Amino acid sequence: MDINQLVEEMTLEEKAALLSGTEFWKTNPIPRLAIPSIFLSDGPHGLRKQSEGADHLGLYDSEPATSFPTAVTVASSWNTDNLRKMGEAIAEECLHYGASVLLGPGINIKRNPLCGRNFEYYSEDPFLTGELAVHFINGVQSKGIGTSVKHFAANNSENYRFMGDSIVDERAFREIYLRAFERVVKEAKPATIMSAYNKINGTYCSESKYLLNDILREQWGFEGVVVSDWGGVADRVAAVEAGLDLEMPGDTWEFRKMVIKSLENGSLAEETVDKALRNILHLVKKSSELSFGTPFNKKQHANLACEIAKDSAVLLKNEDVLPLNKQESVLVVGDLFEKMRYQGAGSSLINPSSLITPKKAFDEMQVNYSFENGYRESEESSDQELMARAVEAAGSADTILFFGGLTDYAESEGTDRATMKLPTNQLELLSKLSATGKKIIVILFGGSPVELPFYDDVHAILNMYLPGQHGGEAAAALIFGDATPSGKLAETWPMEYQDVPFGGDYSKNEHELYQESIFVGYRYYDQAEKEVRFPFGFGKSYTTFSYSNLVVEEMGSKIKVTCDITNTGNVDGAEVVQLYVKNNQSDIFKAKKELRAFDKVYLKVGETKKATMTFSRTDLSYYNIDLKEWVLENGLYVIEVGESSDIIHLRDNFLIDGEKEVDSPYNLENLRAYYHVDRNFDVTPVQFEGLLGYKVPPLPAKTPIGLETRLSHYNETFLGRRLYTSILGVANRQYKQALKLPDGIEKEAKKKNAVFLMNILQSNSARTLAAASAGRVPLHIAKGFVALANGQVMDALKMMLKKEKTIPLPKASSTTQKSD
Repeated sequence: MDINQLVEEMTLEEKAALLSGTEFWKTNPIPRLAIPSIFLSDGPHGLRKQSEGADHLGLYDSEPATSFPTAVTVASSWNTDNLRKMGEAIAEECLHYGASVLLGPGINIKRNPLCGRNFEYYSEDPFLTGELAVHFINGVQSKGIGTSVKHFAANNSENYRFMGDSIVDERAFREIYLRAFERVVKEAKPATIMSAYNKINGTYCSESKYLLNDILREQWGFEGVVVSDWGGVADRVAAVEAGLDLEMPGDTWEFRKMVIKSLENGSLAEETVDKALRNILHLVKKSSELSFGTPFNKKQHANLACEIAKDSAVLLKNEDVLPLNKQESVLVVGDLFEKMRYQGAGSSLINPSSLITPKKAFDEMQVNYSFENGYRESEESSDQELMARAVEAAGSADTILFFGGLTDYAESEGTDRATMKLPTNQLELLSKLSATGKKIIVILFGGSPVELPFYDDVHAILNMYLPGQHGGEAAAALIFGDATPSGKLAETWPMEYQDVPFGGDYSKNEHELYQESIFVGYRYYDQAEKEVRFPFGFGKSYTTFSYSNLVVEEMGSKIKVTCDITNTGNVDGAEVVQLYVKNNQSDIFKAKKELRAFDKVYLKVGETKKATMTFSRTDLSYYNIDLKEWVLENGLYVIEVGESSDIIHLRDNFLIDGEKEVDSPYNLENLRAYYHVDRNFDVTPVQFEGLLGYKVPPLPAKTPIGLETRLSHYNETFLGRRLYTSILGVANRQYKQALKLPDGIEKEAKKKNAVFLMNILQSNSARTLAAASAGRVPLHIAKGFVALANGQVMDALKMMLKKEKTIPLPKASSTTQKSD
């Protein structure tokens, strides 16, 4: 394939077509030039390749594939081999089903625990995120499959993701929200980067030349394809000029028309388009060299998913009650015992090749147990009869295993959680069970931290997160001692949501103010000395470990740290050794300490091994907003090695000198809240704007309604309310139809799909509905919706009934087509 020759021979129509996708998941073929189409497919923790029907939301069925533990889960293993093996396995399934590009991993930072998509992201820490992502990408791409690292960038909430503006200072942007992306681009060289839906400081990511060209390509050296999120392009011409190559899902003929017209009148340089085409064709060429249809070992992949789940589970509390003896009689309570939540809802939803719930695992192990549902996972309120039966059964039980957590109704892509609390019915039931005075062990499922008001009333808590299709088998192995928990939290668990900095302002409107700057997660809680439920890096074990013999060795630009770890307990286990670095002599505001390296060490009883961790001196740099470069400060640095961010066992110092001295870019008096972070963290608007370097613009008016207006705001007008009700009626009808089905898996799946669709529709705009519809809702219809919502009935009718001359695709057999 001679790429330059192909670009030279293309017509303008063919060029415009290749810049966009088709049929939801494919690039456009150009038959005249023998350019094939390639398939892009979700997702980050398993392949979701749709066979019949097409959508980007996980509503239609997909081919059976291995549902691996989600990102939040595998991150808790702190085991880079897990990420690599998982990536290799998913790539093998891509090869089997014919997917050239896997749409993952998601590496956005967990800024707030209520983000509905946190289950799909690794951590609140950019170093840990980058380290894990590099190994996952290397695993996938070692098989020839491309990855699509997402969502670039500062996409940290769901409610307003389609039109929201992430307003963030440049230093926090670089150090927290871009650092993992920078690392994977430089070290793993992903095939594609997916631009996020949101704006950053006033500009849509898909239209930001600063983001997509200046930073990504010129500063970091990215050579792959920049692809939009599905429906994530507002102005196609502006996006091309900014450096966005491929618009998905495509089939929006109006976008192609804009590109062709701009090329014809010279407002869009053909050289700019040709550069994007060459990027896409390089990807197509590489894909054409792959051999699809190769078989994969389903059992081997399922076993790998189970092993990762066991290695990732986090033991949060244990008063010497775990592990249990499987011959011991236990009462099991909780609907999630039978209906285990093992993956998140939304675009990453996988059709699992097999499924082992805790109930199935218990039955196969012949565990001596009785069972009461206690609550319904599909409901928020308590079922008094179910609860009464569970409490009555508890009266004659010695040990109660409670299976609970966040359900698909409480946590999902497309919407942010309203609360950090567990469902009311679970909390009420746990309260009544605790009153019996029996031994209670809680097994948690879910994708994010939750408040634990019952912490002091239970005897053990095992957090499985979202453990994948064999999560039940993994949970049973951990509960009964066939495996030892070794996971550590990759995120802080606050005591209560009110402890989260600026939590009350989170995801409330189109402006997402990143007022905390660099103080995200443990960086804030450490600095403010605020008590948390569980610190970053926390996790208990069935065994114990000792730390000794810390050695710090400077090796040019690298610093190597080793220490001895000994298993001092009675069972085999693994310890995640964490290395933090602090510099308390800085002239700028900084976190007390930051994670810089880690090593997971697996030890037999009584065994001692050396943990080895290496980091670069440049990792300690901060981003200087005046110089627009990274600066390494001279001074005495402290290395802290421990089992979590709060529990440190070994310390040593090292000196950095000889670096160029530069002035602080900040005025302490103007930014006092950032230099003296406390429990209140009272940042004034003046201070935040001083940090930003510009004044925060006013929120967009809710009326008149525009193409970018959130659909929920249509309620502001008389006709808008009726249109909004009509649009939501699609989801309401699906829900009512689901209720008519007999009880079972299909009914529950369709109910959850309808609820998810309801949430996602509310957060869309007319423009994103059209752009994500793959031609089903043309832009002129979307504009008609807007006119109607504004009471302009005649204009709306004219727009919606207007006969538009479409631009046919090269693959079309005829010269005209009704809709593409």
